[in-house]
Amino acid sequence: MIRYYIFLSFSILLEIIGAGFMKVSQGFTKPAASLVIITTYVLALIFYVLLTKQHGLGLINALWSGIGTVIVSAGGIILFQESMSMFKMGGILLIVAGVFGLHLPKPRIDTRKVV
Repeated sequence: MIRYYIFLSFSILLEIIGAGFMKVSQGFTKPAASLVIITTYVLALIFYVLLTKQHGLGLINALWSGIGTVIVSAGGIILFQESMSMFKMGGILLIVAGVFGLHLPKPRIDTRKVV
């Protein structure tokens, strides 16, 4: 299980770095920044694919994209002075709630028949 969280963390971190460099690359016009984007996304997808071998695709995708979206949005606001509105904040909070909701324990369903 530790390996799962390590791979997921690396995948998310690489995706965040790649997304940040998208802004820096100015539409792939900066070669060094463009190389960082390509490299980080390829590595992120390698970890992502390895995760899906033994874990549910829906859960992995939701966590990867949800956590990445929240952090990239916060980074855009902090590092690139992107706008912030109540709607944007509400959307980010809903994503965070969804990520936590995916990790809640499943309720046990008693399948025994009572006669």
